[in-house]
Amino acid sequence: MKTMFIYKKAWKHLESITPLRTDCGTLCDRACCKGSDQDGMLLFPGEEAMYQAVEKDFSIRDSHIRLSDGTPVKLLVCRGSCDRKKRPLSCRIFPVIPQIDGQGCLAFAPDLRAAAVCPLLYRADRHVISPVFIDALYSAFEVLVEDARVVEFIEILTRQNQDIAADLERFYE
Repeated sequence: MKTMFIYKKAWKHLESITPLRTDCGTLCDRACCKGSDQDGMLLFPGEEAMYQAVEKDFSIRDSHIRLSDGTPVKLLVCRGSCDRKKRPLSCRIFPVIPQIDGQGCLAFAPDLRAAAVCPLLYRADRHVISPVFIDALYSAFEVLVEDARVVEFIEILTRQNQDIAADLERFYE
């Protein structure tokens, strides 16, 4: 029950706020909401508790990511359009991810996995992510980072994002 409480609290901070002052989905025809039955959004550890076992709008699967105790990180796969109020944290924060910086502090960075589909990243010269959105991210994650599994997951995301950045750097040398 504690897990559900922290996610409800985090979701509430991001309920009606988006990266832009307008609906960013109009820029790309909601590209981040489209994909195949193999695509999905990673759920933060324990976030799957927010979903009922049988939902018509999506399915929940194990991802390829495992926490140090062997627990699989779950993947929510949308079957078309989802109830906006049930969006997982990864959807609410897209195209940004939390990261742990060199001093062990929480920070937020562009999710480089989104660079191909999100104009906020591939056209960053035209679109500035709202500072109000970033403030809401810090508020949402304030309670989440008290959970060691969430911190471990953020560390995994940080390493993945750094690996992508290093690959891109090598490619563009």
